[in-house]
Amino acid sequence: MKGTQMKIRKVLSLGAAAVVVAATLSSCASTAEENTSDGPVKLDFWYSSSGAAATTLKTLVDQFNADNADSVTINAIYQGTYDESMSKLTNSVQSGGLPALIQGGDTFSTYLRDTGLTTPPGEVKDLKGETFSGDDLVPLAKNYYTFDGTLSSIPIMVSQPVVVYNKDLLSKAGIDPSAAPESMSDLIDLSSKAYASTGVAGLTMFINPWWSEQFTASEGLEYCTPENGVGSNPADAFKLASDKQVSLWKGVQDLVNSGAMLNTGTDGSASANAFIAGQAAFMLQSSQIYGDVKANAPFEFGVWPLPAGSDKGGAVPGGNSIWLIKEGKSEREMAAAASFASFMGSSDVQEQIFTETGYLPTSSKTVEKLNGSVTDVQQVLLDQFANTPDTTATAGCHTGAMGEARTKVKEALEGIFGGADVKSSLTDAEKAANAEISSYNERR
Repeated sequence: MKGTQMKIRKVLSLGAAAVVVAATLSSCASTAEENTSDGPVKLDFWYSSSGAAATTLKTLVDQFNADNADSVTINAIYQGTYDESMSKLTNSVQSGGLPALIQGGDTFSTYLRDTGLTTPPGEVKDLKGETFSGDDLVPLAKNYYTFDGTLSSIPIMVSQPVVVYNKDLLSKAGIDPSAAPESMSDLIDLSSKAYASTGVAGLTMFINPWWSEQFTASEGLEYCTPENGVGSNPADAFKLASDKQVSLWKGVQDLVNSGAMLNTGTDGSASANAFIAGQAAFMLQSSQIYGDVKANAPFEFGVWPLPAGSDKGGAVPGGNSIWLIKEGKSEREMAAAASFASFMGSSDVQEQIFTETGYLPTSSKTVEKLNGSVTDVQQVLLDQFANTPDTTATAGCHTGAMGEARTKVKEALEGIFGGADVKSSLTDAEKAANAEISSYNERR
């Protein structure tokens, strides 16, 4: 394990994952001795889902354990946010106790691959002697999690941003719900119209660098160069301050300044709660918010896909995937881990996750089965996922420095929402993010 320790120390010696490297590691007893017997293999699975998604995830773990009681027991351990989980993973390389499986957030994909700790699911035979081919994956999801032609992990909870709208407020504002905006600029204009007509905020969204990535992709633009890091060369620079990016964020700032946008800060739950309380006509959110809005909104609501201002543009997949950690694991343990990961990516499980949480099904079979048999809102989610063009822009930026870059972008957006100059804020963030990506590439 010494070689891997040296590699991960090099990759993570700087950056967001190292910021909290001193965080207390959740107690996690080694299962090595337990797995030397002929009984069920006991494996730790670190996860970061919360709310309704966590409830579904734990139900599925219990189901898998019950169905495989003679061979595998999965011990699901909550490790906090994706950032906190990645930091604990770093600590575990030094202290031991690495899990067999980890739920990695979308933007940590390059980092997880670069550590050398993980192995592609297609290279591990499960307890039945089979491997996860990925042939059934929705192309957009498969594209996002593929590096150098190899599927790196199994996407299990994929999300895309959507526009959720309050039908009552749209009716009062004279806005036709069937006429979805064709660009982010259109949505900004509709938000101003809704506010002017009703006195209620037109839009609410939480401050998060994810929106910078999504707005960029919606216009068919690359977030990093070359080729968003998905080509033959690694990403070496961010593009955060183009004229179009500046224009969109200036439009958002104008909404905030006029009162047409409800600013709830960085708290996504506060934004959702405000929308559910009828305090905004539109909400920009992840598709996984569907379950919460459905359960709590006292009004009829609908969903539009993220407006795309280019035929090459669209939403970047978000969410998470399951990674197999090979370091220190026996062949038997890896087979058991692969069995659980394949279970989570299976068609039936993906259907359950979608119907209970709003996370999008990654299985093409599931999408085909559900098409035409779900609610209108759910159909919009399925259609957006299926129809988003598979382009360099919608692949999103792939770099292990994404976590550090997001910190810089978040600071810029907080300034913009507070009235700072948009162009200079984004330019400064770009410079700082480029320093991070240069540092990361030097450590690869």
